[in-house]
Amino acid sequence: MKTALARLRAKTDRDLAVVIRTEVERALASAADGCYSEAAHHAEQARALMTVSNLSASERERLLRQLEAPATACV
Repeated sequence: MKTALARLRAKTDRDLAVVIRTEVERALASAADGCYSEAAHHAEQARALMTVSNLSASERERLLRQLEAPATACV
């Protein structure tokens, strides 16, 4: 049972990482299009999901740096 639970948690973590990366990409695309309120929404979603994810520290920092890029400075 413990192994099944560990596999499920690992799959959930991988899926959550994909969702976070998608939200970051949406934030950057929205900011590039000038849709700053939409970009802020996607950035906030990504940050909120990062708080419950098991992303590695380096991956978390990389994604946060992307959100702080000049294109999202207005966000």
